[in-house]
Amino acid sequence: MSREPRTFSRMSEAESIIKRLVEKYPDVLWAVNPSTIAVMGVDNSERSEKAIKKSPVYSKLRVIKGSEKALFQENNVHILYVIELYWSDWHNWNDALRQAVLMSQLLEITPEEESRNRPDCVGFKVFLDALGVNWDGEQGVNIPNLLTGDVKFNLDLRPGLNVDESDDREEE
Repeated sequence: MSREPRTFSRMSEAESIIKRLVEKYPDVLWAVNPSTIAVMGVDNSERSEKAIKKSPVYSKLRVIKGSEKALFQENNVHILYVIELYWSDWHNWNDALRQAVLMSQLLEITPEEESRNRPDCVGFKVFLDALGVNWDGEQGVNIPNLLTGDVKFNLDLRPGLNVDESDDREEE
């Protein structure tokens, strides 16, 4: 029994949210260029109940590299990252959860092309500190709206930005 291949369509609303998140949180999303990100929604299938129980929120960041990157460059397409979601999930999520899902994916982007931060507790301290460790299990009920709320991110928790304190000390 073969499964029908998934089909995708562009999620312009999600791309607009990304642009607004980057504008509102430039110090957190300093490595993100919204024009290099496409958000694509699976439109011909839904996640199974088993998959939803395993992880209530699904999204995937793909880095464009290799032959895909060469093909994109040849056709003057400047996309470096693709975020994949399911349209069925998107329609069930409230605004706060949509923003949190996209923010979690954006935090994987690094300034080095073809590289990404791993979504672990160390790399996502800044996110977990602001939204809590169970943000994805609450379906957006108890998480803040990142665009309309007054969410403060602790910038000292950003991954890969540790400043050498010896540079700040006065010479003795």
